[in-house]
Amino acid sequence: MLELLTQAFKLPDVRKRLLFTLGIIVIFRLLASIPIPGVSPTTLQEAQSQGGSAFFALFTLLTGGQVDNVSLVAIGLAPYITASIILQLLGTVIPKLEDLTKEGERGRQIINQWTRYITFPLALLQSIVIYTILKNPPIQIVPDLNGIYLVAFLLSLTAGTVLLMWLGELITESGVGNGASLIITLGILASLPGLLSQDIKSVPIDTIVLVLIGLMLMILIIVYVTEAVRKIPIQYARRVRGNKISGMQDSYLPLKITTAGVMPVIFAASLLTFPQIIAQFLLNIVNPATRIYPILESISTLSTQHRTLYESIYFVLIIAFTIFYTFVAFKPKDAADNLKKSGGFIPGIRPGKATQDHLTSVLMRLTIVGALFLAGVAIVPSFIRDSNLQLAVISGIGGTSILIVVSVMLDIYRQVQAMLVTRSYDIYS
Repeated sequence: MLELLTQAFKLPDVRKRLLFTLGIIVIFRLLASIPIPGVSPTTLQEAQSQGGSAFFALFTLLTGGQVDNVSLVAIGLAPYITASIILQLLGTVIPKLEDLTKEGERGRQIINQWTRYITFPLALLQSIVIYTILKNPPIQIVPDLNGIYLVAFLLSLTAGTVLLMWLGELITESGVGNGASLIITLGILASLPGLLSQDIKSVPIDTIVLVLIGLMLMILIIVYVTEAVRKIPIQYARRVRGNKISGMQDSYLPLKITTAGVMPVIFAASLLTFPQIIAQFLLNIVNPATRIYPILESISTLSTQHRTLYESIYFVLIIAFTIFYTFVAFKPKDAADNLKKSGGFIPGIRPGKATQDHLTSVLMRLTIVGALFLAGVAIVPSFIRDSNLQLAVISGIGGTSILIVVSVMLDIYRQVQAMLVTRSYDIYS
């Protein structure tokens, strides 16, 4: 890794991208340290030490900043991720949206613009939810605001999300890696020192060492499975031109076990979080005497009071999103058509529909294995958390966060490596 970075900094173009990304990271961390006006840090720490609102847990999973200090970017990118999910799901039922995905750069820009439009109201709604949580008893973290002060509070949080969305797009376009995923990863990593310090003070050192060894093994397994591929052999027909016989060398089509990457995990977590946000918001305006109030209360506390149900739904959603997103990222029909046009074929499989069916079958089997793996890693730490082993690192991070961090780091590594290879070809061409 260090050797790769050394080589990368020797090339001006790659160095510029890396430094640009580092600059955005610094800006992001500065934003995460700016508190929202009206929030008392002392009262916030008191609320957390006494258990506070269980709803705090909902905002730490997908945040680009940390809700611990109710910073300008406390909401993070959760609304942006939710907006992306909405558009991707609508794309399966609305032909116009599906056509846009096939229009290349122009279609991508239009979809990105619609994603931004949807993100703003979702971020505003989440800002309202945070405000209602922080101002409610038993510990009132923010005072009752009205007029321009309330508008300023809500717009500050909403603007923080919009700003993060913009920074993420800048990283994607001019930096290294996927901007949104990198910001989420930075939020996760930023919480590590605090969690470790809590464990060092309260847990025996040998227990911490064993847990850290277990986490390292989990990371190695994630890397191995993420990088594993099934190679589909491809042969190309030889062409006769005059007295010359030309033909491409035999090749292969690599199909990954986790073609969809970590996006299904992020999508599943975001989709589970959103109904809880809506329910928490409605609890503040619905009469407690109504029949719907207990239902809303159950939904709002799904991740804290109904862990088994929550983990079961989460497990199923990860599998469903993995299958869905895999066939969005890799279309067997397009792959079969491209092979046929280039004169390629899979040995023993007829070109066209038979090739498409074969690729679909292989990809589905790989995807099911990958989906079960992703879902398993995401919920395993929950079983540890429910045992007698109470560790802040496990409670605060979990399997989902580990998957996100490892996948994003691997993605950055692959992208930098690809840049180096491309620049090397440019030098000698």
